[in-house]
Amino acid sequence: MGAGVGTRVGIIGPGRVGTALAIGLADSQDYTVAAVAGRSAKGLRHFARVAPDAAVMDARELAQLVELILICVADDDLEDVVRDLAKADAFATGVKVAHTAGGHGLGVLHLAALAGARVAACHPAQTFPDPETGAAGLVGTAWAVTAAPADFQWAADLVQALFGTPVEIADSARTLYHAALALGANGTSSVVALARELLLAAGVAKPEEFLEPLVSAAGRNAARHGAAALTGPVRRGDAGTVARHLVELGIVMPDAAEAYLALAKLALRQALRAGLPQERAEAVRVLLEEG
Repeated sequence: MGAGVGTRVGIIGPGRVGTALAIGLADSQDYTVAAVAGRSAKGLRHFARVAPDAAVMDARELAQLVELILICVADDDLEDVVRDLAKADAFATGVKVAHTAGGHGLGVLHLAALAGARVAACHPAQTFPDPETGAAGLVGTAWAVTAAPADFQWAADLVQALFGTPVEIADSARTLYHAALALGANGTSSVVALARELLLAAGVAKPEEFLEPLVSAAGRNAARHGAAALTGPVRRGDAGTVARHLVELGIVMPDAAEAYLALAKLALRQALRAGLPQERAEAVRVLLEEG
């Protein structure tokens, strides 16, 4: 596969993330993707196209063949995968095991650690709409790395081999960290998808011409400056504009009116933090409470 013959890597879960990592490691001098295990025939076929030298095998065989196991399965399946491998006594002493689930820390790898494995949680703060796009997006991506002090360096080395930036996240903070990303990414995607529907309803043939630059700038500014980056009618305390929005949305798309109302309440709290005068905030608050 790649030019290197370094650490042999086995990937459990040939989905979008696992396959993207295989693509990312393809030309590494320090890692070789040697094996893959998974239940999806479609995923295994796609994986074989990007990593043709990786042997397809059972997860238990994989665990005993490689030096680094990357578990890239759904969050809710992770514990079962680790338990099955531990029951089969598949974890060799000293084998490195990392999972890519954002919401889990080291606890889910407890049985692997008891068996003598070295463990880490490594989550890329990136979206994976498909393996190729995900792999391209890994360059420059921040990764949340949770590991014992003795294991942090090898986990960081893996991240850096994928051209990412390792950032240490405490085990106790993983759930809060992941909730923040879910709000930032999934929440944004849901809101933008709704805004796209409204623009189409307004007769805009190419809503992306408005949304892409606007959303990109808004997200970038909010990520850097927090509440101070907020703009729009709620931030200004323009209760009349908000009222007109709610009336129109209630006519055109009632579901959108509900979403607008909930988001406006959140925006009002942020606007107060950013310095919106109380009297202007109160006018908006009363309007929002009345719905």
